Amino acid sequence: MTSLPILLDDDLNELLSEGAKRTRRNKQTLVRLTLRQHLPEVIESESLKAAGRITRLAPWPRGVLAKAYKRADKHSEPAEASAVRAQGKPSWED
Repeated sequence: MTSLPILLDDDLNELLSEGAKRTRRNKQTLVRLTLRQHLPEVIESESLKAAGRITRLAPWPRGVLAKAYKRADKHSEPAEASAVRAQGKPSWED
């Protein structure tokens, strides 16, 4: 048998303590039973999430994305020019 030290949140520790009182099993046995009964389901549900898309938003169509980039280029030029003007002259003392 391999030991695995894990840190439990306070609420999980309280739940295990309550379970130990009600079932007359120790916390270690309760953790083992819970993992045996429910870990396969958790693995299955979590693996389905990982295989799917990361976001629920549909990607932009290629034409819409191109228009957005063109629009962003037009609007960013004045902002970049004013940022350059605001920086001041370079100095050797910097």
